[in-house]
Amino acid sequence: MPIDNPDGYCMIKERMTQALRYFKESTEQHVLAQVWAPVKNGGQHVLTTSGQPFVLDPHSNGLHQYRMVSLMYMFSVDGESDRELGLPGRVFRQKSPEWTPNVQYYSSKEYSRLDHALRYNVRGTLALPVFEPSGQSCVGVLELIMNSQKINYAPEVDKVCKALEVGFHFPSICTLITCYFLS
Repeated sequence: MPIDNPDGYCMIKERMTQALRYFKESTEQHVLAQVWAPVKNGGQHVLTTSGQPFVLDPHSNGLHQYRMVSLMYMFSVDGESDRELGLPGRVFRQKSPEWTPNVQYYSSKEYSRLDHALRYNVRGTLALPVFEPSGQSCVGVLELIMNSQKINYAPEVDKVCKALEVGFHFPSICTLITCYFLS
């Protein structure tokens, strides 16, 4: 877990902030991009977006409200149970991306923020694991949230990968992620 190395964690957080700024400059879409990172909560590790880098379309009140709701959620990443994983937890644990054109296709068990997503008109989501430069350890999840239904995420993946390459200097991971979307 990155929290076991505070200096490394700060560097990763700084690089994610850099990557999100680059992503925001490269897209014109109405999107909320937020990072989920592991923290220790009591005796367990959970993913939280509280205190993590994010970028938000200033013209979308629904996405702003959804960001506020997301701050209240934590997803357990310890143990074998998938009970409290949620979308960020699944991506973190499985170390593979997950996306949907519309979160309304999920059950509330699969997507615990479903009621809020319906209330704030959240549709398309894309969640990508973020790896440390060696590519061995997942250090967080980058979640893109949109008000529009989306089927083809290749342009977003390309922009995210370019942003992560700027911040993390590891194109091989982005090549791997891009392969998921091209196959």
